[in-house]
Amino acid sequence: MKIARLAFAASMTLALASCTTITQAEFTKNPKAVSQASLCRTFLQAMDPVFQQQIAVELNRRGIQTYDCPAMVQQQDQAAAAIVAVALIGTAVAVCANHDCAAPSYPSYHGNCQYSWQRDARGRRCGDRAADRRAGGW
Repeated sequence: MKIARLAFAASMTLALASCTTITQAEFTKNPKAVSQASLCRTFLQAMDPVFQQQIAVELNRRGIQTYDCPAMVQQQDQAAAAIVAVALIGTAVAVCANHDCAAPSYPSYHGNCQYSWQRDARGRRCGDRAADRRAGGW
């Protein structure tokens, strides 16, 4: 269970870290180190027109047009959502594996079965072994 929680937390961290914007100080320090997706996301969310222009220059230097940014950010968001979905499914599988979510909704009988549609403790259908199939009915 701890492994599932750690895996979930790690995948959420990676997914959310890839969806971050950058600050002007980070950009000024090393513009080449910033990923394309982060540049695009910051370009779309920046309120400072001077900073936005600096980002546009860096994007153009890399051969990326600013009108391509919404699609790039949307693709990144979809990838992050997919990672989160996989992590949630993995967590659900781990929880079910530890808590027997696949248990039957009908009762199991250790001895004689009462009805033919029931299953015994081994999971076998009672069928003709059931009490209602025998003479006397119980």
